[in-house]
This record gives sequence, structure tokens and C-alpha cells, in this order.
Amino acid sequence: MKNNGKIISKLFRNSVISIIAAAIATMLGIVIDGIVIGRFLGPDSMAAYGLVTPIINLATAFSGILATGAQIICAQHLGAGSKGKARRAFSMCMVITVVVSAIMMAVVLIFREPISVMLGARGNSAHLLGLTSDYLLGIVFSFPCVLFLFEFNSLMRLDGDANRVIVAVVVMTVLDIVGDLVNALVIHGGMLGMGLTTSLSYFAALVIMLLHFTKKDIIFKFSFKGLRIRDLGEIIATGSSSAIGSASSMLRNTVLNQIMVATVLSSTAVAALGVVNTVYSFTSSTMLGVAMTTAMIAGMILGEQDRVAAQSLIKVTVKISLIVGAVLTAVLLFGADFIAGAFKGENGEAMTTLAARGLRIYAFSIIFYGLNVAFINYTQGMRRTVLSGVICFLDNFIFIVTPALALFKIIDTDAVWWAFVIGESLNLITIIIIAAVKKHGFPYRAKDFLFLPDSFGVSEENLLDFSVTDAEQVIPASVAVEAFCTEKGATQKQSMMMGLFVEELSNNIIQFGFADKKNHSIDIRVIKLDNGWTLRVRDNCKKFDPTEWIKLHDDEDKTKNLGIRMVCGMAKDVKYLSTMDLNNLTITI
Repeated sequence: MKNNGKIISKLFRNSVISIIAAAIATMLGIVIDGIVIGRFLGPDSMAAYGLVTPIINLATAFSGILATGAQIICAQHLGAGSKGKARRAFSMCMVITVVVSAIMMAVVLIFREPISVMLGARGNSAHLLGLTSDYLLGIVFSFPCVLFLFEFNSLMRLDGDANRVIVAVVVMTVLDIVGDLVNALVIHGGMLGMGLTTSLSYFAALVIMLLHFTKKDIIFKFSFKGLRIRDLGEIIATGSSSAIGSASSMLRNTVLNQIMVATVLSSTAVAALGVVNTVYSFTSSTMLGVAMTTAMIAGMILGEQDRVAAQSLIKVTVKISLIVGAVLTAVLLFGADFIAGAFKGENGEAMTTLAARGLRIYAFSIIFYGLNVAFINYTQGMRRTVLSGVICFLDNFIFIVTPALALFKIIDTDAVWWAFVIGESLNLITIIIIAAVKKHGFPYRAKDFLFLPDSFGVSEENLLDFSVTDAEQVIPASVAVEAFCTEKGATQKQSMMMGLFVEELSNNIIQFGFADKKNHSIDIRVIKLDNGWTLRVRDNCKKFDPTEWIKLHDDEDKTKNLGIRMVCGMAKDVKYLSTMDLNNLTITI
């Protein structure tokens, strides 16, 4: 009997759509701005828009620290069954988000012109200063929303409200498209108006997400009670890889902008890079959505110390990354002219041609990027912070900037486009080499890329982990558990109880949880401890808390739901937690 990995695989597939949608949402407003600016405001406005990209990367750097750190810490606490610690980490994250976003807004509002000069609005591009400054002034009001949207992305998935994210994305997209078109064609508000309409649409999305926290039956409830600086330290340390990624992306884009400014085409080249960076934001956000799903589930697995689930996670992550990456690659290869043309305005032919070429070359890097960012987020979720941070910096800066600078004098602007392909390839090779060194051989299995210490989880000899998918497997499962416990030194009573618990709980889940005829599975995990035994029963059926059911129906007919009553009455401790639409019941005897 073995674990079939179906629950982790289905959880990943169900989660990834909403997380990709939310990840894209944080950049979608910027993409829409780029299209409308390119078509209606001209090449200079598009160039100014491109210059602002690094400051947007900086904003996502801060959001990356808090969002990823909070997501992983909260998932880890929930995996360990500690709802109180997860709430405390959430509350601390909310407090620091308000502080950070206020500081970011103040700095940009006060110093936006010097910042515009620093970003490249000088020398041959000095005429872009006003446009760049105006766009910064409008977009700065979206920064708090960007931070919160990143954070609520996975936290709301942990809290079982993923559909609300989709609604918020749709509302934000519609408002931004309508607002940008009204600004460009009716109000003629220029770059300032473009930034303000984006900020307004982000705010509307945030309001929709905030309504989630008015619900009663949720995990994450804000409270000032029990806040600790230590929790903030854990969040920042865990999220540091995301910060490194966003900050190094900002530095990379700044360097690439300077390379483009140094070309004969100057503003045209900067504008073309702006188009490619805009598309890059979309594709990278899509792949990052896959990676964020990995990080979230990895955090839960870390709390559970479940090596079997970690292997299942690696397999499904690679599979989904390859599929999504291949689709995006095909779209860019065959649709580069159309996509670049969407940004084309008056006298923008040269910019469109250059951007289309850049998109086709860049397309070859997407699959490599998807695998790289998935690995970075997996190691981050497992709190291998140093490894994650180093790979992230290499991927986002060193491996891209170095070939761009080396090839610039040889192939001109093509150096920037090919730098992405070369950099992502080098980074993936680096990961494979590290895994090979750790294994002392070529890595080709999921477990070769776990990068977990030997002390992680329970030793195989003290663990029984398998899946049940139908009623015919229940009795054999009960017999197997009883035999395992007896073999490992359990008393006759303990062995009998564990086998009986598996039989009663599995039958109850199949009878009521499988009734909707959907594809469900039950994961049974038995662990021998120094001072007893632990049984974890996990299923992906509709939410049901047996401990709460007992409290609510204690005075009713004792013969009803006898199995649940028996388990709760005989066990030393019974804990239930619903997270990511999974029922998790942990029983100690």
C-alpha cells in the first residue's frame, strides 16, 4: 500500500489557477497601461513607461518579502496544526504592510523627479522627465494595494476563498481597461491619468478581497493581541528570496535600460524594451503563480514534516511548469507581431519591429524560467533560505546582466533579448549541478531535488503512508494499520484502536464525502512516536469538522455517527483543521 499523491496533485491543480490569476492581477494593470500608452500616447510616453518598470519592481520587492514570508509561515503553522500562531503571523504581516506602504508612497511622492532622473530620464532621454514623473505620481497610489493583493493571494487560498480572488481580478481588469481608454480618448489626462486609473482599479480589487475578512468562519482574523517582533523576523527571513528576486530584477532592468539608452535608436530601443518587459511581467507572473502554489503547499508540508508529500509536490510542479511554459512559449513565438502591434501607436513602426524580435527570442527562456522560479519557491517554502536566495540572485541578475554586457558591442540590442535565454539556461544547469553534487550522481528522480536534511520527517521504518480511494480498500487498510502497529511494538489495545479508527473514519468519509461523485481520495498516515502514536487522516471532500459536530450534537441520539463518537471518546487527543479545501484530522493515542 502506498500514497498515490492524488490529493497533493489535485490540490495543486485547483490552487494554481486562482493563484496565477492573483499573481497576474498585481501586474495586469501595468500591462494594460502599456498597451493603451503605446497605442494612444506615443513612443515617448511608452519609453517613460518603460523607465518606471524598475520602481514597480522595487514595490513588488517589498510585497514579495511580506507576501511570500507570511504565506509560508502561515502554511507551516497550519500544517503543524497551530491555528493561533498562523493568525498571529497574519496580524503582524498586516501591521507592517501598512507601515511599509506608507513609507514607499511618501518617498516616491517627495522625490519622484530625482527618482525619474535616476531611472534614466536624462542625457539623450532628458525629454522623458515630465512624462516619467507624471506616471510615477499616478501609479504610486497603487503600491499599498499591490502589497495587500500579493499577500491575500495565497492567504485567501489557505482560508478556502479562492473564488473571491477571481472576482476581484475581473473587476480590476474591467475598471482598468475602461479607465485607461476614457483617460486616453476622452479626458486626455496623459501619463498621470494612466497611473491614477490603474491605482483606482487596484483599490477596487482590494475592497472586494477585504470583504472576505468580514466572514465568521475564517482562519485569519486580525488582532493586536500577542503580536511579536519575532514573528516579523521570521516573515522577513522566509520572504527574503522574493525580495532578492524583485530587487535584483529592478537592478537588472535598470542596467538593461542603460544599454538601450546607449544605442543609436535610444528612445525607440527603450520603448521596445518597455514592451518586452511588460510581456515579461505577464509571463513571469503566470509562471510565478505556479511557483507560489509550490511555495504555499511546501510550507504546509514543512509543518507536517511529510517527505512523501514533498516528492508528490516536486512531480506535479515540474509537470505544470512544463505545460504552462510550453503554452506561453508557443503564444509568443507565433503571436509576437500581434502582441507587439498591440502597443503600436503613431510613428511606432520601428519600436514594434524591434519589440517583436525581442519577444520571439525571449520566448525560448520561458520554460527554463518556470522551472527555475519553481525551484526557488520550493526551497523558499521549505525554508532553505540561503540556497533559495543565491539561486534567485543568479537567476534575476548575474546570469542575465553578464551576457547582456558581454554581447552588447557584438550584436547590439539583440544582446538584451538573448541574455534572458542564456541566463535562464545557466541557472537551470546550476540547479542540476547542485543536485548532482548532493546526490553524488546525476539527479533524475523527484527525491533527488528535495534538498531536505536527513532529519526531515519521520524515518521510513516508523511510518506507514498510503491512500484509500474506495470502500473495498477500507478493510485491507485497517488490517495493514493494525499489523504495522503490532510490528512496531504497539500494545494489542493500541493496534486495535488504530485499525478501528482507520476503518470507521474511512467509511464515514466515503459514505458522506464521496457522495458527490467527484474524484476524491483519503490519505492515511500512521506515525510511531517515542511516547505514543499519531494517525492523520486527510481528504479532499467538502468541509466537515467531526470535533465540532460532536459538540453540537452531544445531546442527540448516541447511536448516530457512532464511529465519530467512538474515535473522539477513545483517543487521547483529536485535532481538526480545514485549509486549502482539505480536511485534516490528527488523532493521538
